[in-house]
Amino acid sequence: MDFNLVISTGRRLEGRCADELRYIGDLIGMRIAQTSFTGFDGLITGYVDGDPVEFTRKLKDLVTTGRYIPRFVLKVVPIMRTVNTKMEDIAKAAIELANRYLSTNETYKVEVRKRGVDLDRMEIIDSIASKISNKVKLENPDKVIQLEIFPSRTGISVIREDDIFSLMKVSVGSQQGGQ
Repeated sequence: MDFNLVISTGRRLEGRCADELRYIGDLIGMRIAQTSFTGFDGLITGYVDGDPVEFTRKLKDLVTTGRYIPRFVLKVVPIMRTVNTKMEDIAKAAIELANRYLSTNETYKVEVRKRGVDLDRMEIIDSIASKISNKVKLENPDKVIQLEIFPSRTGISVIREDDIFSLMKVSVGSQQGGQ
């Protein structure tokens, strides 16, 4: 189960969310190759052909211009790499991505979303932060090391906070003077 998107929806709406995600992919010209139910209510994963960060930016643009407002896709987190859900694999991949995507003077924080696993959140954060020389900043960091942890696979990204699409945080039709 490899994925580069983690999508939140309402409980028991996962199928409609997957259909809507494919429709959105068609609208913005980025094909959704697959979607999978995670086993957790209101949460699916997807795989978009292309850059997942570009997908969330185009989705945000679609909503802010008022061209399409999702009914079932509530939040989309872009994923840069997936690894087995093992502490060493997660830390190694997160550090590699941080070294690639964090500039010397950029601040960061580690955001952990874990589901159905018995890993200690602080232990995960320490295993990553102890190997990164950049300053940690919990409020408004330049980048977020985002960990989406599931029982068998973990998705990791180093992104800006606003690279995550959240319908609740987007001003619908704001570029048309509001609706």
